Amino acid sequence: MRKEVVSLSCLIQIKEGYSLLSKNEKKVADYILSHPLEVYDYSVQQLAESSGTSPSCIIRFVKKIGFESYTQFRLILAKESERQLMSSDELIEEVTKSDSIPEMLQKFKNFNINTINKTFENLDEVKIKKAVDILRKAKKIFVVGEGTSSLVAQDLSHKFILVGIDSCCHSDAHTQLTQVNDLTPEDAIVIFSYSGSTQLANFALKRANELNVPSVSVTQISKSYLARKATVPIYVPALETERKIGSVASRISTSIVSDILYLGTVQKNIDQIKEKVTETRKLLSQLKVDI
Repeated sequence: MRKEVVSLSCLIQIKEGYSLLSKNEKKVADYILSHPLEVYDYSVQQLAESSGTSPSCIIRFVKKIGFESYTQFRLILAKESERQLMSSDELIEEVTKSDSIPEMLQKFKNFNINTINKTFENLDEVKIKKAVDILRKAKKIFVVGEGTSSLVAQDLSHKFILVGIDSCCHSDAHTQLTQVNDLTPEDAIVIFSYSGSTQLANFALKRANELNVPSVSVTQISKSYLARKATVPIYVPALETERKIGSVASRISTSIVSDILYLGTVQKNIDQIKEKVTETRKLLSQLKVDI
């Protein structure tokens, strides 16, 4: 029976299984992750020579990460590489000072569509389910984020609060770390960090792990502590470049994941949630001032 692997990116599968690989298999993984747009055209022998391993090691590697054969691995990687090149060509057209307003709008539209598509391509439904299960069971949900990620974190926490879920998120980094100390294994923590390298995010996760608090991280695929040590790491695509103006891609992709986590958490009680939202809106409407 043919194993179904196309729902999850080849590169994500390599990252997911990295810790289970042998020393030589990790050499293969490292080479592929560093040259993803080249490897799909390599024969087993070429990849073995380039990675400093052997053909038999390559075969063991592809089977260990979930493929039936090297041929299957190459075909799927080739499709992903083709998609990557096509989307890069049509999207990474940057806004220039000579662009007309219609040109700028079209480029930004392409950029947003590409970011949304890549975000959903990278999502692992199994991980989403595990993350949602953690949040549904939690007595309290603490949300952490810094910089651009703090806006997404605060928005998620605010949504939870509006529907009666005990949640908090502080804008001050020191307060966030202090609050982590009050968490228990019955609570949960959600940590947003697009780069996976911010000190606040990693310190918060480290402390949560020491306290046995279930954790969900939203970050890029990397070897960061956040990607490796969260109870459930959810990966967003690495679309941000230094040439981009602002953290647009990171905000879009992390916001998508944030909304998915919210909807998944409240889905079981959607009817009660609708009533709660209606009551909250009525209450908030009383704060409006007629001028």
